[in-house]
Amino acid sequence: MKTNKLIPVILTVMLAAAASSCKKATTQIDDDVDIIKSYLSTNGITAEETSHVFYQVITEGTGEQCNLGDTVAIKYKASTTENPTKIFEKSDGDKAKILFIPTRLGGTANGETPIYGLQVGLTTMKEKGKSIFYIPSSYAFGASKISTDSIEYANVIYEVELCEIIRRDKKH
Repeated sequence: MKTNKLIPVILTVMLAAAASSCKKATTQIDDDVDIIKSYLSTNGITAEETSHVFYQVITEGTGEQCNLGDTVAIKYKASTTENPTKIFEKSDGDKAKILFIPTRLGGTANGETPIYGLQVGLTTMKEKGKSIFYIPSSYAFGASKISTDSIEYANVIYEVELCEIIRRDKKH
């Protein structure tokens, strides 16, 4: 008889365990986007979103629209949502940095190709425009620490001025 009384208890425990395992698992990008949304809300910032990259247009720009395959000259500074006042990377004074935006978004960032999130953000800009991008860690530096005092999976903020779009077919 004691065994029959345990069966409902065991079934209840098994059902509870099964139900709790049905919770939606989140991904790093989901967590990053939630953190960025919270940061924006807490700081009263209104930003648009495209492909999980949030952007705030400061100056619309008067030149051509930036496209995939363009080479661009930008001035920028970068920080994290965790420490927005500490700049971890910036362009060299008044000198713009030349970057190539691949014809297909993605790839690994190197000296001439920006991180994925910056590739996405730049395509929202016009020449002579200024924007701020809020980029999920998954689209930035991932698990890498940006500097000795930064955290892993840091969501980054890029303030960017698109100085010039350099195209082969563009006359200078």
